[in-house]
Amino acid sequence: MSMGNVKAFIPGRKFPDISITGLSCPLNCAYCEAYYLHGMESAPTPKKLYETVRYLVKKGAKGVLISGGFNLEGKLPIEPFLNIIREIKRDFDIVISVHQGLVNRNLAEKLRDAKVDIVDYEVILDPFVIKNVKNLKNKEPEDYIKSFEILEKYGPPYIAPHIPLGLNYGKIVHEYDVIDKIIEFDPYILVFLIFIPTKGTKMENSPMPEPKDIINVIKYARKKFKRTLALGCMRPWKLKYLVDPYLIEKDLVERITNPPKSVIKKYGLETVEACCSVPKELLERFI
Repeated sequence: MSMGNVKAFIPGRKFPDISITGLSCPLNCAYCEAYYLHGMESAPTPKKLYETVRYLVKKGAKGVLISGGFNLEGKLPIEPFLNIIREIKRDFDIVISVHQGLVNRNLAEKLRDAKVDIVDYEVILDPFVIKNVKNLKNKEPEDYIKSFEILEKYGPPYIAPHIPLGLNYGKIVHEYDVIDKIIEFDPYILVFLIFIPTKGTKMENSPMPEPKDIINVIKYARKKFKRTLALGCMRPWKLKYLVDPYLIEKDLVERITNPPKSVIKKYGLETVEACCSVPKELLERFI
């Protein structure tokens, strides 16, 4: 049976991710502790970033996600790379997505001037998570909203809010507030991420969120938000078998990242080799 509305997004070769801080992350959030940087291409200097992208484009990349460790202010230290990003855009004409964290107006404008296409922007409104899980002792929920507002107004053309579920040690606490607040801006997409208890981190023994709680949050979003909903790549494997089929059958999301092969097969999902936050206008490059 083919589910016409839901597509499987498989970033892989056509949309690899790159860490501009190598394996280092000063912020060291309790649920990751730099673990996920190990899976990215490492490009800790502008020159290395250019060479890495050139190599990836030769291997078939049509877009890249530029990410890495965050500093103690909750942002990716991207400034030294912006000139080279503009050159990469000019020379290779690929889709550039940046996982930036918090911004001020000056940085938002610089990201736009560097011709970045998409900012993947995590929105957290739980003060406990901000201070004790993200380790941002001097930040408040308002800082997350303010940064999003600045990006929408002065930043690159596409700002993709990402809503993590369960970062409060597996509990859903302020996630509904995030939906209410962010949809006031009418973004083109909402991307949901799900906390993964990761071995070797402070939170390895925390429970993952309950499937029914995840589904209820997404149902709530679906009711309130008429544009694209996506399930992003950060989520536990175990949950994929429980949550993905339900979301597909109930038509609750348009995009699911890296669903199990058995799920793709069962529902006859069309696959797109791109990051799930790539806007419709840029998708034909990946199909």
